[in-house]
Formats: sequence, C-alpha cells, structure tokens
Amino acid sequence: MKKLFLSLIAGALAASGFYAEAARVYIGTKKADGIFTAELDTATGRLSTPVLAGKVEGAGFITISPDSQYLFAAGVSSFKVNADGSLTKRSEQRTGEQNSLFVSTDASGRLLMTAYYGSGSIGAFKILPGGFLSGTCSLHRFEGSGGHPVRQTLPHAHSIVPNPANTHAYAANFGGDKIMIYQMDLENGALIPAGEALVPGGAMGPRHMKWLGQTLYVLNELDLSVSIFKETAPGKIKLQQTVSMVPEGTDKTDLTGAEIRIHPNGRFIYTSIRDNSKQKRDSICQLKMTDGGLERLGSTFAEVWYPRNFSIDPAGKWLLVGGRRSQDIAVFRIDPETGALAFTGQRIPFGGEPTCFQFLK
Repeated sequence: MKKLFLSLIAGALAASGFYAEAARVYIGTKKADGIFTAELDTATGRLSTPVLAGKVEGAGFITISPDSQYLFAAGVSSFKVNADGSLTKRSEQRTGEQNSLFVSTDASGRLLMTAYYGSGSIGAFKILPGGFLSGTCSLHRFEGSGGHPVRQTLPHAHSIVPNPANTHAYAANFGGDKIMIYQMDLENGALIPAGEALVPGGAMGPRHMKWLGQTLYVLNELDLSVSIFKETAPGKIKLQQTVSMVPEGTDKTDLTGAEIRIHPNGRFIYTSIRDNSKQKRDSICQLKMTDGGLERLGSTFAEVWYPRNFSIDPAGKWLLVGGRRSQDIAVFRIDPETGALAFTGQRIPFGGEPTCFQFLK
C-alpha cells in the first residue's frame, strides 16, 4: 500500500511539472569554437544557456548515431557523447573536397555519409568501433547544371539520407535538380550508383529530405516548395506531388527554403524560409498530411533572422529555431492537434551562428 501511495504521489508530481524532464540538444555552429549543448525543460519549454560541448572548427551540420553514443559533424569529425553532455573527440578526416554541409548515418550506425556542396560530391566513411572513422571509402562527383542562372551553373550536393529499408542512399543534387541514388555496401563502406530521379519544374534546388514510411519529402530551396516521392521499390522513387510553401502570387525575391522536419506524430511537416533582405519574412511553414498528399496550413514568423535550421523535441511539444544572422535561438510551443506554433517569448542570444540542431534520443 505504501509503495502504491508513493507511486501515485510521484505520478502526480510529474504530471504537475514538479519533476522537470530535460531533453538534451546539440547545436552545430558555423563560426564558433565548436559544438554546443543545452537542455530543454520539456514541461515548460525553457531552454538553458548553451555551453560548449566539444571543440572543432566549422562544425556546421551535425548528426547523432542511432544508438545515441556518438555525434558526427560536417568536416568530417566524430565525438563520443558523454553522460554529462560533453563531447570527446574521436577522429577527424580531411578529404580535400569543398564545403561539407551535411552528414548522416545509415540505420545501423556503420556508415557515415556526407555531402560536399562546393565540390558537388558525396562521400562515405566506415564508422569503426569506438566511433572512430575510416578514411574515405567512397567518393562520387555529380554532373550537370540547372535552370537558375547563378545558383545552378554547377552541380552541388546538399544532403544524403538512407531509405527506411537501409538499402539505398538518396542524395540531393541541388545544382542539377536531381535526386541521385546509391546502393549502400555497409561491409565495405561503399556507395554504388543505382540511378537518379528528376525534380521537375526547373530551378528547384533540392536541398534537404526526410522520410516517412515509403515517402520521401524533398525541400526545394529555390522554388520554395516540397516535392513528394514514393519509393516504389528499393532504389526507385516516383514523383507524387509538389506543394508550395508560400501562397500563390508571393514575391519570392530574396527568399529561400532551408530545413524540413516531420512532427513525431507523423501528421505535420514544418519547413523554414529565410529572408536575405531582412524584411521580417523569415518564417516556419506548416503543412498537413492528408489522404491526397500534403496541404499547406500557413506560416508563422520565425522570430529570428535567417532560420537556416530548426528542430522538434522528441516528444513533439517544442520547436527550436536558430537565427544564423541574428545569432539567437527562439522557442515555440507546438499544438500536436492542429500543428500550430506559438512563440513562447524565449529568445536566447547565441553568438556562434546556430546552423544545426539535433536532439539526443
């Protein structure tokens, strides 16, 4: 009886928020000393002041291994995630390729993949025991160009992600308006060319991608749209729909898309829009999953300037967005029933150009 009473009391205290639960988030930076970390109170949405977790130059985009034991940064480098949130550097690989902007792992945590924007190439490394990285096991350079007279004169690689079956990797060729497809050889750390898919429309600029089931959602940076592809077989995708992130007739001058995230409940997609001209058009767009595909719900002012990246906590209650140019972080509450965002009033100064957020699960 005493144990039951104590259990009931503990449950009531937890429900009231007396026992705050914290979600750890890591922040990749473009110009600061390295990778920072902070804790998000999941009951109140209060974000602690970010502190330096691990030193590395120009970390930029980061990702965390499936088992949450290691963190990897564009560049390319690896870190051990310690119990106190600090990071211990394991290894660093330099390939001579230019502008590593994105990193991801396969679902087993054996392969690290990166996209080099400047070189228009993608590379792969084996993740060795202890989180150490092998030398480059695979390197492929893209070809072709797109319709934009400035941004697409050359091929550019912007991201690479594995499919849910963990058999193939899909890479966004920003400069060529294509999705490049590779079979993953996990034993040898190799990426084997397996085809490509066109992102039709011209001057689209496919940038970042997210999977939900067998559906691949591609954010198009230049066109401010999301293209939806269905994987019909491993390594094969077919375009289903393209949905605009802005209302018809919107002046897109100086606007570009940046990040795409799917809510943990699988009902909503969020994307960020950046305003180069600082007219306070920076926003987070909300889209709803429907039987027919995807429907735009609206957008919310991002409360920061140039939201290159944002993330949603694992419980789906809070959204953090970083202003790369305003150098701050804003916190929003998410309504899981409607997908609506509400600014909490929190805007945390951050002097290191926040460029990527990843929660530890």
